[in-house]
Amino acid sequence: MDMDLLEWVQRRATKMIRGLEHLCYEERMRELGLFSLEKRRIQCNLFVAFQHNKKDEDNLFSRARCDRTMGNGLK
Repeated sequence: MDMDLLEWVQRRATKMIRGLEHLCYEERMRELGLFSLEKRRIQCNLFVAFQHNKKDEDNLFSRARCDRTMGNGLK
């Protein structure tokens, strides 16, 4: 689904909430404790990048442990 369409739906949905209809979109989002779709997309991208780096880090350390014990009679 197109991001513009999703944002439009979110704008309309937040406008339907009683008591918030007079506020601008950003203020409605702040009142509801929500982020715009763009900010959520950026957050998600950062989270995925962090998870990917963490996985690489875990693999690096597990490989280092294996390399350290190779040839060691105390395995």
